[in-house]
Amino acid sequence: MELAYTIEQSIELHTDGRWVDLHNDYDLVSALCEGSRAYLHFVKRTADWVKATDPDHLALVFEQIDYFERSQGTLLPTGIEEIGFKEPEDPDLDWLMGQLEVPEAHILFRLYGDEYIRIGAVKSFLLADWSAS
Repeated sequence: MELAYTIEQSIELHTDGRWVDLHNDYDLVSALCEGSRAYLHFVKRTADWVKATDPDHLALVFEQIDYFERSQGTLLPTGIEEIGFKEPEDPDLDWLMGQLEVPEAHILFRLYGDEYIRIGAVKSFLLADWSAS
């Protein structure tokens, strides 16, 4: 998978000199797989520690999907506990690779309550409006 961002500390996205803390500052409000694309939509929390200049909404877009799995019973909105990677044939969700070590790896979002979303795709990028910053 080709990422247009990096994942830091298993909870943050880094892109174009900007940091996005998905674990502390955002809730996942929707997860959609439609055709060859998938979208994860995040909304900024209203907590005191969240920077006012961060975007109110973020979307992670995944293109040329070859795998999309959402744990049964996942309730949204929810928070992100951890982001990591899994080799496609590895079903063990207790251990994640911290970095993308093989191009065909799936990205896995571990959610609150031991739920998860697992995506295999060719590319991924972040959509965000930084105009307020």
